[in-house]
Amino acid sequence: MLKAWQSHLLAHPAWVLFVVALASAAALASLIDWPNRSLRLEVDPSVRALLPLDGAELATFESVRERYTSDDLLLVAWVADDLFTPARLAAIKRLTRRLERMPGVRDVESLATALHVAVYEDYSDVRGYLSDLPETIAAAEAVRDAILDNPLYAGYLVSGDGKGTMLAVRFDPELSAKTLIGIVADIEQASRYEAAGVDQFLSGPLYVRLEISRLLLRDLYRVMPLAIAMTLIVVALGFRHARGLLLPLLSNIAALVGTLAIFVANGHTLNYVTVILPPTIYVVGFAYAIHVVSDFDRHFHVGTSRAAAAAAALAEVAMPVTLTALTTAIGFASLTFSDIASIRLFGLYASLGTLLAWLATLSVVPAGLMLMPARPTTGQAVQTSSKLAVWLASTAQKRGRPMLAAGILLTLVAVYGTTRIEVGTDYLDNFAEKSTLRQNFERMSSVFSGAVPLQIVLDSDTVDVMKTPRALREVNKLKEWLLLQPEIGGVYTLLDYIGVLERALAPELIDDDPVPESAGLTSHLILLGGGEDIRRFAEPGFTSTLLQVRARVVASADLNALSARIEQRLTALPEDLRGAVTGSSYLIARTLDDVTRGQVKSLGAAFIPIFLILVALFRSVRLALLALVPNVLPILAFFGILGFSGITLNLTTSLVASVVLGIAVDDSIHFFARLRAAARDCDDDGEALERALIGIIRPVSFTTAGLALGFVTLIVGELRSQAEFGILAAATLVVAWLLDLTFTPALAHRFGVARQARARSAGK
Repeated sequence: MLKAWQSHLLAHPAWVLFVVALASAAALASLIDWPNRSLRLEVDPSVRALLPLDGAELATFESVRERYTSDDLLLVAWVADDLFTPARLAAIKRLTRRLERMPGVRDVESLATALHVAVYEDYSDVRGYLSDLPETIAAAEAVRDAILDNPLYAGYLVSGDGKGTMLAVRFDPELSAKTLIGIVADIEQASRYEAAGVDQFLSGPLYVRLEISRLLLRDLYRVMPLAIAMTLIVVALGFRHARGLLLPLLSNIAALVGTLAIFVANGHTLNYVTVILPPTIYVVGFAYAIHVVSDFDRHFHVGTSRAAAAAAALAEVAMPVTLTALTTAIGFASLTFSDIASIRLFGLYASLGTLLAWLATLSVVPAGLMLMPARPTTGQAVQTSSKLAVWLASTAQKRGRPMLAAGILLTLVAVYGTTRIEVGTDYLDNFAEKSTLRQNFERMSSVFSGAVPLQIVLDSDTVDVMKTPRALREVNKLKEWLLLQPEIGGVYTLLDYIGVLERALAPELIDDDPVPESAGLTSHLILLGGGEDIRRFAEPGFTSTLLQVRARVVASADLNALSARIEQRLTALPEDLRGAVTGSSYLIARTLDDVTRGQVKSLGAAFIPIFLILVALFRSVRLALLALVPNVLPILAFFGILGFSGITLNLTTSLVASVVLGIAVDDSIHFFARLRAAARDCDDDGEALERALIGIIRPVSFTTAGLALGFVTLIVGELRSQAEFGILAAATLVVAWLLDLTFTPALAHRFGVARQARARSAGK
């Protein structure tokens, strides 16, 4: 089949380029939002993109969100020494009403929506603290004192010192990222206008995710072109001709545009995982294209005609490129078994992009080589690289044992490094310590009771059980335990709500025990003074209650450690009460670490198709296992670097291994495929080793140099996670390159790979 394709391609190169160009133009046109003159690519910051498709934790999360409300909030903070004045309180009320009227805003919690229960001689009155705006400083300060005396709002809507207030904004979950970012910008502008000089800022997990989304998209548009430029500069200097620059670029653009067009056409948006799709596809396609151009140069500089050189190059690289693409695509496809939607999407479209890159490489590049004007060069660069390859082959034969010993030592050091790895994602670490966003988030946690919301739901099968003194006492005991945890700044419960009603409606009953003496009294208090806001803490049947927790930790590892302690505490509840930790921050933290570990596990699964391809190539399990070693070592080296560097294994850095594996597989399969072919044509193992190294040394070196420099350019972006990704990827690629040119040839010679391949070929 490959030979038929090669014959058709070489006979009609112009038609092949025309068809590819037409398809690429159509794909690019579908990616452009013509009215807005921008690409139809968005980064989705929503919680849903990071959640599992199913499972008990997701079911609990969705059940709580349906019965109560979402805790995925935008927080707007105002801080001032003289915050409680008539003018400032009027401005807070105006801002609240403006936000409530904005499209996409579901509700707003603030001083203007907080309810105050008052009791008079003949009636009780439940109304907002700011229903009647205070007209004097004394009246405004009375509002402050009343709210600080309310356990439902102290530390939450108003800071403990009375110098800060917060508005918590919920949005419709169906909003697109682009729309949500626009609404948040409008909220920020409205807050700045109404604050009139008061120190104000936006914060919270949702705001941080939105900012990361904005920067990810900006880096995709700005930093990635710079990275691509670096790779092209390297190949331009290495090949020193236009075809070496243009053909890999055109081939990769065709694959990348085609993949993204299908991605967008199916209604997908980029997120923290799938945003790595474009560089992944580019990296894979770049390596494939370089092999074709390099082989063409090797044949062309000795005087072979352009057509003959293109045919020879295509004949040599078609099989190893096909094997590499198939292996890499299957490895990516294994990610589609994940129960995380974003991981499945990444695996699916990375696999598709790999196959399109393979198709573009075996069509655009050889067709372009056939048609582009070219003159035979002196071949000095080719001769120099060939001499270096001969020297490396000789060294592998003469000093193979020290090379193998160095590889074993590297393995041992890397394995030790893996024991130092810490798993965790802290999205605040994406920003510099002095960045305004990070400082505001930390201020939110210090001024108020915490910026990270958690929810604890207690369920029962008994109606009205949450009104009983026994159940409420369990709620109180749990709250007291929670407040002893250093990571928790505030806990707000149904018992607090009932306490407020009791103080207003039956102050004579107040004693040291916050729990009402009977379920009847609780029902009476709720009947007389309860309002719609009771739904924040209990559903109508009172079979369950929600504890709203405010935490001061952000990192997934810290949140998971806290959640684990809470879950252990919940096991001490009575048998008829079931407790569970939930909430968007909790589920994201749990999912991030699970996804990170799952991606590492998927690497193990990815080695299975690699091994099967090598078995098919050598028709020997023993040789396949041997050839698998150079693919494993770079990944071990990556994890070792990760452990020694102190960088956490997180959602971003875990993707490095997948990308590097694609390059390591490409280089090693090319080496072993060429070694096998050379072994059939010559009887000397040393000569076969030389031929294999001569065939791969230039493309492997150009690929490594170009991609390493391209990845390093990610440090110019604002997100630390992207910089870490770039540095780790570059370092690991360099390690893989060194292994490919030293350890791998020494391993192949030491175990007689060429000799065994020749024997098996002769015995077929």
